[in-house]
Amino acid sequence: YTIAQWYPRMYVYDDVYGWNALPYTGPGEFYLEYGDFDINITAPANHIVVSSGELVNPQEVYTAQQQQRWAAAAKSDQAVMIRNADEVTNKASRPAGKSTLTWHFKLKNARDASWASSAAFMIDAAKMNLPSGRKAMSISAYPVESAGNDAWGRSTEYTKKSIEFNSAKWYEFTYPNATTVAGIVGGMEYPGIVFCGARSKGRGLWGVNDHEFGHNWFPMIVGSNERLFGWMDEGFNTFINTLSTAAFNNGEYKPANAPDMQRIGNFYTAPTVEPILSAVDNLKERNNGTLLYSKPSAGLVLLREQILGPERFDLAFKTYINRWAFKHPQPDDFFRTIENVSGESLNWFWRGWFQNNWRLDQAVRDVKYVDNDPAKGALITVDNLEKMPMPMILEIKTESGKTSRMTLPVEVWMRNTTWTFRYPSTEKIQSVTSDPDKHLPDFNPDNNVWQNK
Repeated sequence: YTIAQWYPRMYVYDDVYGWNALPYTGPGEFYLEYGDFDINITAPANHIVVSSGELVNPQEVYTAQQQQRWAAAAKSDQAVMIRNADEVTNKASRPAGKSTLTWHFKLKNARDASWASSAAFMIDAAKMNLPSGRKAMSISAYPVESAGNDAWGRSTEYTKKSIEFNSAKWYEFTYPNATTVAGIVGGMEYPGIVFCGARSKGRGLWGVNDHEFGHNWFPMIVGSNERLFGWMDEGFNTFINTLSTAAFNNGEYKPANAPDMQRIGNFYTAPTVEPILSAVDNLKERNNGTLLYSKPSAGLVLLREQILGPERFDLAFKTYINRWAFKHPQPDDFFRTIENVSGESLNWFWRGWFQNNWRLDQAVRDVKYVDNDPAKGALITVDNLEKMPMPMILEIKTESGKTSRMTLPVEVWMRNTTWTFRYPSTEKIQSVTSDPDKHLPDFNPDNNVWQNK
C-alpha cells in the first residue's frame, strides 16, 4: 500500500492571490503550506510501515536484532539489510504477541506527508553524509521480486548519492530520512519519501530515484505553486538531475553524447507548442512533458553553459533556493533573483524562452575582405532571422586550415537583425560556422555555414 493525498488540506494563503482555491483537476499538482506532522499508523503486526519523518518508537515495531541493524546502518556508507529476503516470510522477523502495531512518526516544517505499508517489504538503509554533519539515513523498502544488485539492491545507494550531491551543491536536505518505496507508482514525490516503480532497474532506477528526491528541493523546500507553475518544480528538478547524473559514480549513467539542441530546439519551439508560462489547464496534454519538464530544464542549461557560465549561474541558483526556502516564490521572484545575483539583465531570455515561444534562427550571410585584401582582415556578416536572440558562437576556418572560435554577445541583436564585424585574419576564410557544437536551439541549421566557393 502506498498512501498519499489521504487527509484534508487547507488552502494556501499567500500575498499574491490571497486564498488559493483552484481545484485540482489533474494537469497541475499541489500548492501546500508548511507545518509539523505527528503521525500514528496502526497496521497489522506482520506489516512494516515507512513514512515521511522519523520513526520515534522503533523499539515497539522492530525486533531487537533489527534495532541493532538500524544502529549499524546509521554508521555505514554501505547499505545494511534490516530485513532480508529470507526473513520476509519468517514470523520471527516481526515482534510477537500482538495482532496490530502502531507506528509513530514525527516530521517538522514540511508541506505534506505520505506513507506505505506491506508485509512483503525487505528493508535496507545507510547513513547520508550531509554538509552540517547532521544525521540522516537513506532507506529503501521493496519486495523480494525487486531485489538484486542490478535493481533495488542499489536503491539506497542511488538515493544517498543524489541527496548528498544536491545537499552539498544547493541546500542541505532537511528531513531526518529519505525513504524510497517500490510499488505500482512509476514515480511520485513527498517530503522525505518517494514511490518508484518496483520493476525499475539500473539507469532507470537511478533516474527515477534521483528525480523524485530532487523534488525535495522543488517544491518541498522551495514552495512554489505547482498548481499554476508546474515548470518551477518539474523543470528545475529536471535541470538539477542533469548535474547529479553527470556526477554520480564518476559518470556511470552520464549520457555518452551531449544533446543536439538544434534538433531539440526545433521541437521545443514548434508553432504548435504553447509558452512555458501558460497555465497548465491551457496546455495540450501531449505538451505537458515538454513545457513542465524538458524545455524549462533546457533553458536553465542554456543559461548555465552558454550565457552566464557555471560559476555565476550556480551562485544565482543557489541564492534563489536559499532566499525562497519554505516560502512561496512566483516566476518573477526567480527571474529577479537570477538577474540580481548574476549582475546581468536577462529580460530577452525570459521573454523569448519562458513568456513566449519564440524561435532562434541564426545565419552566416557573407564574408568580405577589408579593401578586398584578405591580408587586411575579414568582414563577416551574420543574421538573426527570428524573434529569439542568443549569443552567437562562430567557428572560423582559414585557407591554411587554422581554426578559431569566437562568441558574439547577445547585445549585438539589441537594435539589429544583421551584424558585421571585423575578424583579424591574414588570409582567406575557408568557412564560417554558427553553433558548431549544436549547443543552441537554432531550428534552421541550413544557413549556419558559409563556405568559400
